[in-house]
Amino acid sequence: MTPQAAGRTPVVCSVIFLALACAAMLGSIGCPANAANVEMHVEDAARQCAALGAMKVPASAFALPTGSATVTEALLIAPDSTNPEYCRVRAMIAAVQANDPSILYQVNLPSRWNFKTLLYGGGGLNGVLVEATGAFKGGDGLTPALARGYVTYGSDSGHQTPGDSFYQNAQAAANYSHEAVKRTKDLTTALVEAYYGNAARRNYQIGGSKGGQEGLQAVQRYYADFDGVVSYYPAAQSQSLGLAWNRLWHYAFNTPGGALNTAKQALLAKAVLAACDTLDGAADGLVSATDACRKAFNVNALRCPDGVDTGNACLSDPQIAALNAAATPLYFAFPMPNGVESVGPWPAFILGDLQMWFGDGAAGTQQPFYRATSVRPEAMTSAGLDYEIWRKNVEPRATVFDASNPNIDEFKARGGKLLIVQGTTDMLVPAAMTTRYVKELSARYGAQELRTFVRYYVVPGYGHGRGAFNVQWDSLAALDRWVETGNAPEVPVVTDWAEQTRGRARPLCEYPRWPKYSGTGSHDRAESFTCVAH
Repeated sequence: MTPQAAGRTPVVCSVIFLALACAAMLGSIGCPANAANVEMHVEDAARQCAALGAMKVPASAFALPTGSATVTEALLIAPDSTNPEYCRVRAMIAAVQANDPSILYQVNLPSRWNFKTLLYGGGGLNGVLVEATGAFKGGDGLTPALARGYVTYGSDSGHQTPGDSFYQNAQAAANYSHEAVKRTKDLTTALVEAYYGNAARRNYQIGGSKGGQEGLQAVQRYYADFDGVVSYYPAAQSQSLGLAWNRLWHYAFNTPGGALNTAKQALLAKAVLAACDTLDGAADGLVSATDACRKAFNVNALRCPDGVDTGNACLSDPQIAALNAAATPLYFAFPMPNGVESVGPWPAFILGDLQMWFGDGAAGTQQPFYRATSVRPEAMTSAGLDYEIWRKNVEPRATVFDASNPNIDEFKARGGKLLIVQGTTDMLVPAAMTTRYVKELSARYGAQELRTFVRYYVVPGYGHGRGAFNVQWDSLAALDRWVETGNAPEVPVVTDWAEQTRGRARPLCEYPRWPKYSGTGSHDRAESFTCVAH
């Protein structure tokens, strides 16, 4: 069965708004791709969904060199308390070479469709099928995209092996870096047209970390396929981060006594809060005035006598050295592609999540992140890494894996919109790196022009998908509104989803502003804070 065969789907199109104006535009089979508030209803969805099970999408449907895609399951899922009725389609996207791994893929086709699609980003090393039926990034506790009428989809990014062994396969590595974004989008286009008989009006992507990097890859490389992207704490400069992660590991675990146990981490956090919590006007357990905190806090006040570890009431010289290394940028001897010259600093002294790098394990138990740099693990675990000898490996990989190209002219020209969200306490992707990329965008387009299609927010207390302030924000609605109406988010409100403080709110301040307490009102209410510049 060709992709078009299943597309002869009887549908009913209903106009949610502007009914009289749009009614004349409706066709008997198809619906207008330019009617902003049209909803399509698939009739006899069980039969139409089952028909997709016989589909095989040819290689010609893909822009990148690809084998065919084979549907392995097409099942109509009954509505439940979370999602409405939808057709769940799973497929395998074959590589050109038979010995290269396929991409495992899932798309969810709601019986009532809003003519929009949403790609869910992956995370970490991927390798796990993203089913895309639950909350989108930052959307915990909110109505899922599928329940709003979006076609949602995701993949495993093209490998099914544990750990990082997939890097040894060039096609798997290419899919992981960015090519899976394009291949899954092309398959979604074919299946959407087959099922509904119409193309999508809008195509979006939302993800965090690796998924945020995938969003930036979509903006930089596959701009013709996406109308809008929300990128949370994106690992944009992955090659540079990989080298710098090893530096943190080295100070914590390759240096005797460098790691901090839970008690010592709590000691540091208490001291930071004592020096910095009220610098924003509110004793709320967050460090919002980050620049002022860096000046106010002195880690040497916690130094053990003679720098020798005497217990959990102080920090030894190796522990202070590890923290200072994290709080100091790593400068490279040569610039990476796209001009990346340094990485860091990390938020070691503004309540960063130290457990990520300086945790409780014995020396050597936490593995370094050599995988992103093509540097052999034995070299990365040595007492010192001379990364310059690996330059010929690192630089070519960075041109493929990094998503730090500030040239997004084509995305801008076609009206694309980009929202970027970063946390101040992220110890994996430090805010300095995301801010660096946004500053490069600003240098290219000018600050005011950039705001017409990019908005960047930094959230105090937000880490790598968790933190003292865990973001809950309906970024999908904000993005869609911006794309559809031209109305950009103007000081939106973000809610805390952290278990102990769930429900408190802050204004989501556009960088370089941050939320300062006004002096009156509850610390849990957004209106008690105003966005000010450092």
